[in-house]
Amino acid sequence: MMNYTDDNLSLTIQELSNTYEELSLLYRISGIFSVLSVDEICARIVAEAVNTIGVQTSAVLFLDEKKKKLCTKTFTGNWDKDIEFGEDITVLWKPFEANRPSAFCKLRETEYSTIFPDLKSLMICPIKGKVKVIGAIVIADKDSDEEFYSNDSKLLMAICTQAGLAIENAFLYSELETLLLGAISSLVRALEASSHWTAGHTERVTEYAVSIGHVMELEKDLMERLKITSLLHDIGKIATPKEILNKNGKLDEDEWFEIKKHPSMGADILRELKQFEDIILSIKYHHEYWDGSRGIFGLRMDEIPLMARILAVADTFDALTSDRPYRLKRSKKEAITEIVRCSGTQFDPAVVESFLKWVELFNLQR
Repeated sequence: MMNYTDDNLSLTIQELSNTYEELSLLYRISGIFSVLSVDEICARIVAEAVNTIGVQTSAVLFLDEKKKKLCTKTFTGNWDKDIEFGEDITVLWKPFEANRPSAFCKLRETEYSTIFPDLKSLMICPIKGKVKVIGAIVIADKDSDEEFYSNDSKLLMAICTQAGLAIENAFLYSELETLLLGAISSLVRALEASSHWTAGHTERVTEYAVSIGHVMELEKDLMERLKITSLLHDIGKIATPKEILNKNGKLDEDEWFEIKKHPSMGADILRELKQFEDIILSIKYHHEYWDGSRGIFGLRMDEIPLMARILAVADTFDALTSDRPYRLKRSKKEAITEIVRCSGTQFDPAVVESFLKWVELFNLQR
């Protein structure tokens, strides 16, 4: 039965989800730059400029409003990423005043030849969103060795127009995602704080899971989603009766049945977050057994999401090394031995292997 806390949580998630989904829709239709991070958008801008206009050098500069300087975000070709361009470098700032691209086709004959010694020609176009100026894109030295023409200016303007909207949306998307995760994580921590048996569990499991992910050399985006999965993996326990979570003694069969509901309850609570589908499934299946013998849903091996398999090991390691009302905690060495024993049955052997490498790396056998 859902209680007052659960109702508040559902309303909060629903309201944030509605905004999140509206923003995601705008984000998805923002053209060729509809990717999930500012870094990816900037890399796409650079590649698009190089391929569309045919230049040897391309760079995206972001405006640092506090320092009033343009700083390199992404580049390719002959470009010094460490230089910060103040307002005195008018060759880069002039387009902001004119609100259109500016080209310098004989750069070596200007006063800026010492700043750009390897470049012969340059074109700059401001990147603007609906709210503010974001930065600029710089292209240099056409492959054909020709000058920049009006058509090149139009193409660069088109790229910057789409890029400005996409980058601005990406910033908003990231801020909203942070707000949403912060709200949910705060509720999880509040839940843990209500019981000394679970205090700190989420933070430790997140640390262990991310460490295993690093050993497995997971890609950056997957690592971020693994971290989110770990932070939210026990959110379903909000719907578990407090008297069961705080029971000072062994749980009976009916109470264990209630505890085992928390993965599916967690998935249900987060179901409105359409962009989190892989995270939701990983939370739902993080108590499945690798061999399919004793899982809640009967999944086995690669049917179980990778993040769920990593989380299963991290979660178990913390559970074994923490006191519970029905048993005292085990030593780390005993917990490691138990996880190895269950490799191939409860746990994915590849994940256990990475877990052991992490254990050895940080000398956690004590």
